[in-house]
Amino acid sequence: MAAGRGTCILLGLALGALPSVSAAQGHFADAKMYVQAGSTSLRGDATHAMTVGALIPSGLFEGIRRDAGPLTLHWDLWASHWRSRHAGGTTGGYTQLGALLGWRYQPAGQQSPWFIEAGLGGSVTDRLYSSRERQFSTAFQFTEVLAVGYRFGPEKAYEVSLRVQHFSNAGIKKPNAGENFMFLRFSLPL
Repeated sequence: MAAGRGTCILLGLALGALPSVSAAQGHFADAKMYVQAGSTSLRGDATHAMTVGALIPSGLFEGIRRDAGPLTLHWDLWASHWRSRHAGGTTGGYTQLGALLGWRYQPAGQQSPWFIEAGLGGSVTDRLYSSRERQFSTAFQFTEVLAVGYRFGPEKAYEVSLRVQHFSNAGIKKPNAGENFMFLRFSLPL
């Protein structure tokens, strides 16, 4: 039941994003794909995650000129696989789909190699996540991310970033354990 509700919410978010993704079609030249890896901690019982995704420029708020300033918006769409150790010593894998709207700030404008990102969105897993330390009560999770990154290469087309990402159900059902990941991401043009 919770997975069905989470899937509906995620589908609603994706459908709501379609107008801005459609408006961004002229900007797909700026779209990127990425791979990232991370874990919940550096200890042995950590949950590990591998992710593939795409960054697509957003057409939201077109009335505000973003190309001339240091702030840009993009959609971040991803699929992840989480692996955790359960309390009984067994391990479990979880497939996750997610979407978020990210804001990128480049302190020195478009030519800046450095950037800071923040984002809000949602994700859904194929079943309830469980580790030795935490158990989710819903398959749907809200997510927030903070990141710092560096662009390099020809036309600064490649990126590497260090990201902190939180997942929790925001109290829609108890318990609301939540989980924090630290990710390293590498992005390249599509």
